[in-house]
Amino acid sequence: MPQERLEFRVPFRKLLIGLALTLLPVSLAGFYSLNHSQDALEKTIGSHFKAIGESTAAEISQTIHDLVRHVAAIAAGSTVVDAAEAGNRSWQGMPDAAIAGRIQKIDKEWIAGGADAKVKEVLSSAASRSLRRQRELDQRLLRITVTDAKGATIAATHRTLDYYQADEEYWLNIYAQGRGAVSLTDILYDEVTKSSYIGVGVPVLDENARFIGTLDALVDVSSLAPIVTRAQVGRTGRALLVKDDGTVIAAPGVTLDMKIKSDEYAAAQERMTTLQGLQTGYVVSDLRGGARTLIGFADTGLRRDYRNLGWFVLVCQDAYEAFAPIRAVSRLIAFMSLLGLAMVTLLAVYFSLHRTREFEEIGELHHEAAAVLPPANESAETRAGAGDASAPASAAGKR
Repeated sequence: MPQERLEFRVPFRKLLIGLALTLLPVSLAGFYSLNHSQDALEKTIGSHFKAIGESTAAEISQTIHDLVRHVAAIAAGSTVVDAAEAGNRSWQGMPDAAIAGRIQKIDKEWIAGGADAKVKEVLSSAASRSLRRQRELDQRLLRITVTDAKGATIAATHRTLDYYQADEEYWLNIYAQGRGAVSLTDILYDEVTKSSYIGVGVPVLDENARFIGTLDALVDVSSLAPIVTRAQVGRTGRALLVKDDGTVIAAPGVTLDMKIKSDEYAAAQERMTTLQGLQTGYVVSDLRGGARTLIGFADTGLRRDYRNLGWFVLVCQDAYEAFAPIRAVSRLIAFMSLLGLAMVTLLAVYFSLHRTREFEEIGELHHEAAAVLPPANESAETRAGAGDASAPASAAGKR
């Protein structure tokens, strides 16, 4: 018994029209999704870089605040407080002019390399011995100097350049017109120790929180460099800690003494000065040399507490590498979309040529029909006359 076959036939023209109606919206949707996927990818990776920058900036900020608390704890130690109070008592009952004269005399001898007895008295005090122990326990502490309320040096880990400190900017910032304030200097580089450091100054206060002296510590902050380099992303990724004038504090292969200005900071600076830019937290920019770079940035926030520390963290990567994860997918979508548009175009060309061919065939048939049929303007009498003229000839032929 023969088997019946189920056949499904679709006219070729309808099939082509269906394909065209399907491919065109799919191709357009592919281009639309490609464009928006690039934007979404940029926002996603940019936000990721911003998060890395914020995490690194928070760690740096925490490190600086911990250093300040550590120095403040030293200043609050009983040995330092007792030394400051003893120093202030030594001036009691003396007129201000006499105090100034005595301090000036000692200061001149101290600077000239004399005043050995006074230097020995200061450096051998219990407070100085305590400071040196603190430095041995924490290698970040390079030098520590303590003064009384008049600015005279009463304890130190080393022989200071001056005996009188009250004419120095750092001391005036700590003194704060007698109120006492924490003050940090800008970051500096020490050629001898090959390290970056900041000056951390805190007031020495008595039990009633009254200002009785100052403690200033030069603190090595080279430990910030590993925090920055840990944030490196990918092969071309890098993180930088920069000052608000663009000078690089720490970066892979860069130290403060090189005095290098950051191109990345210059590219992101305008965005960093606006609220919307800070909320976005990243920018894609062409650096000098034509390298298109994704730059995430974050403010350490240290300037709010210490006006000399306007530091920013930048997390950067070559845009070609940063956007590599979906490049293959994007190219595939673009290829399929272009292929779809190409097929739609070919179908349109095919239909155009096919319709022209049909019109040509119709025209040829019309000309053939015109050759067989008599002209439309020929009259019946003409056709009849032609018939009569031929009749006798036919009759004669029969005879």
